[in-house]
Amino acid sequence: MCLGKKRKDGKLITDGDPMNHIMPYIMRSRNESVIYYQNAIEVKPIRDYIKKRRKQGDRITMFNILMASFLNIFVLRPKLNRFIAGRRIYEHNGFEGLYVVKLDLSDQAYESIAKVTMTEDDNINTVAEKMKAQVELIRQAQEQKSDDKLISLFAKTPRWFLRFALATLRWLDFHGWMPKTLTDIIPLYSSVFLSHLGSIGGNAPFHHLYEFGTNSIFITFGKIYEKPFKGKNGEVEWREVIDLVATIDERICDGYYLIKSLSMLENFFETPELLEISPREMFKYMDSKDIAFGNRKLTISDHIKQRLGIEEIAPKQYHLIFEDEDLVDRKTED
Repeated sequence: MCLGKKRKDGKLITDGDPMNHIMPYIMRSRNESVIYYQNAIEVKPIRDYIKKRRKQGDRITMFNILMASFLNIFVLRPKLNRFIAGRRIYEHNGFEGLYVVKLDLSDQAYESIAKVTMTEDDNINTVAEKMKAQVELIRQAQEQKSDDKLISLFAKTPRWFLRFALATLRWLDFHGWMPKTLTDIIPLYSSVFLSHLGSIGGNAPFHHLYEFGTNSIFITFGKIYEKPFKGKNGEVEWREVIDLVATIDERICDGYYLIKSLSMLENFFETPELLEISPREMFKYMDSKDIAFGNRKLTISDHIKQRLGIEEIAPKQYHLIFEDEDLVDRKTED
């Protein structure tokens, strides 16, 4: 591989639509390339699943479900696990999620960024354990965390030195020469940054992307509220929902791929039991047609339902405007 193309945190992507490789030269920054996606997600399936697991003695949170869902999407839809660096497209070597941990709800409370490293063999149970371990690490270590120590050190330096140091780091990152020790410490290198503002009573804002680092997706979730839906007979039904707002660098994939991926994400929110299966297993079930993510519904074979304790899957109350075949160019015969 040519000098300057190889990175320690990602694999260079050279195939695909040539236009995708031109876009980083046309739109040079993440926030110049940003697109926003917003959707209201019904929380009843998630709440029912949390209650079921707690009756079994397991503490699963909504945030655990969100993180595990994104792990599955990054594995099943790998283009979402990409980033732009040095005007080139790379795919993350692993699956890492960032989120802010605030130890208590006060203005002076200590807060830090947690990084959860996941694999294709993780499921909702192991993801929950890893997230809990990160919170405990922050609670016990606080100022001793390596990233917090680094930030504290730089914050005490003169402005001219800080500007020079960050300019040097940007230059190293652009050319793919950033040391792995720094990419591991600096909390802006990840697959996704999640922010659950609903946990502190906030709404979901449209967040920016960080130009520094490799994060191409920032997801915010808001507080639970009621929203009117049109029922089967035309009556109005009020259901509890949370807003999901995604900020995405559009250079990593095309719009069709993105929307299809986010539709699969909603399937995990509607049927959280699927998260008990690791992404590696999910590939196997998808190949065998035991689990199929269709345009309008999720299809699961009976023996998988029995294994996961799924009684039924409620049909979606909406449908896509376009089907796959409507987006394919057709040749007409004379």
